[in-house]
Amino acid sequence: MVLILGLGFIGLLLINVPVSFALILASLAAITYGGIPPMLVGQRMTAAIDSFILLAVPFFLLAGHLMSKSGIARDIMNLANAVLGWMRGGLAHASIGGGTIMGGMTGSAVAEASSIGGAMIPEMARAGFDRSFAAATIASGSLISVLIPPSVPLIIFGVVTGTSVSRLFIAGILPGLLIATTLITTAWLISVRANYPKGPFPTPRSFWEALRASVWGLVMPVVIIGSIRFGIATPTEASVIAVAYAAFVGMVVYRTITLRDLPRIILDAASTTGVVMLLIAGATLYGLIITREQIPQAAAQMIMEVTTDPGLILVLILAVYLCAGTVLDLGAAIIILVPVLYPLTKQVGIDPIHFGIVTVMGLAIGLITPPVGASLFVTCGIAKVNLMQGSKAVLPYVVALTALTILIVLVPGIATWLPSRM
Repeated sequence: MVLILGLGFIGLLLINVPVSFALILASLAAITYGGIPPMLVGQRMTAAIDSFILLAVPFFLLAGHLMSKSGIARDIMNLANAVLGWMRGGLAHASIGGGTIMGGMTGSAVAEASSIGGAMIPEMARAGFDRSFAAATIASGSLISVLIPPSVPLIIFGVVTGTSVSRLFIAGILPGLLIATTLITTAWLISVRANYPKGPFPTPRSFWEALRASVWGLVMPVVIIGSIRFGIATPTEASVIAVAYAAFVGMVVYRTITLRDLPRIILDAASTTGVVMLLIAGATLYGLIITREQIPQAAAQMIMEVTTDPGLILVLILAVYLCAGTVLDLGAAIIILVPVLYPLTKQVGIDPIHFGIVTVMGLAIGLITPPVGASLFVTCGIAKVNLMQGSKAVLPYVVALTALTILIVLVPGIATWLPSRM
């Protein structure tokens, strides 16, 4: 069964079948061969997506689409430019800083890369920045959104492992801020070497005007995190609050969204939701097979023969993630790899929250590494540079992010301290 599952999945991917359909079709072939009753297929797939917590996915995606369409991204970027634009390479830092705030709205790296890239890459090009550097910087900055709440990958991890999504959301805040700091430092070093331009130091008046214009956008992450932190709402309920808030801002405050725009926005969010739900449904069949064939136990035994040290085991897992991220979408990689590796981490006493943050960070680096590299692919398209140029420019960011992830592997408190306090 495992051989049929593996060969079938790889073969379908090679002929460009979408990952979710490849999972389902390969699993069906293996199930048929293994003599498992076919009626279980529909039952398992339906049960997999019949989850209260998964309702957060479409609502957070819808909230992100509403905020992106409202034009609030422009004000957020103006504030980030006022705070960081005076440094060497100021527009690059503003893009990363703005992305940190926007990450608390979209929950999707590719959506953030598209919205910020469309606004900032032309500006950076006109200011004299190399286009490949602009594409690499904004693509790297988009990774912050996979950790800053509301993170769709963290929701998927929580569903797959049964870990508290609320605690994962809180745990993602500090690593997300560390990613922003790491990227800004890397961009500054590159900018100093390349002598990229910097903006004027902000006056108190210009800073206040930028802050006042962006206040509606700044409140959005506070609404989401605050409602979860103080027990006002579960993550699912917070996602509904986020939609109501985003609709109010777009339709009443900014007045850039009309009733006529809503069907298109809802359809875009529904399309993305469908992809996520199909992945989860397909993963259930996949999980059924690997559990039946005792793959997690075999994987645990192999790794335990090498080392039993939790830190070294996480380093080995991170190496697997860095390789897998280059060929698999982030959500698909979580669904495929975590069910195999999670039992091992439980066996050696690794905190599920720590493992979740390392998983999402390690796999997210694949969003800026070819051949998949979805975020880099989007920003290179906006910047009108080929993927090879973008890949060369993004290399310093990949090295910096990998080093940061190893630091979090070795210092679990970076991921676990904040949720333990809250």
